[in-house]
Amino acid sequence: YNEYKSYLSQFTMKVAAIISTLEKLAPTKLAEAWDNVGLLIEPSKASEVKNILLTIDTTESVLLEAIAKDCNFIISYHPLIFSPIKRLTQERGNSRIVIGCIENGIHLYSPHTSWDSIDNGVNDWIVSCLDYNTKHPISLNPN
Repeated sequence: YNEYKSYLSQFTMKVAAIISTLEKLAPTKLAEAWDNVGLLIEPSKASEVKNILLTIDTTESVLLEAIAKDCNFIISYHPLIFSPIKRLTQERGNSRIVIGCIENGIHLYSPHTSWDSIDNGVNDWIVSCLDYNTKHPISLNPN
């Protein structure tokens, strides 16, 4: 395992390169105006990504899994931070997750509606399971 782990560490990527790749796939400008997408948590340490964890929602158990699997980048479909955070305390789950990400050097990125808006994105994937001949957006995003 140690030999394998050291082999994988040769393939780390810079945070900026991962964000650039995600932005090429689905630019955040395609997200709905009300949404909070992109890099939501950027700790001051760790500019190189060792492992990435993918999830639908960032929960406390997801954070613990990221820590246990030595992941320092989480791509969470739904944004953890949606409305303004007024305080970071241990009282609320979302606050504990934000604190845990920062303390453990874990970046958090959420694509949400930008992934919904692209061709062959999440919405197209869901519609492909249904028997429809045509599809069109309910509302057009000007971007």
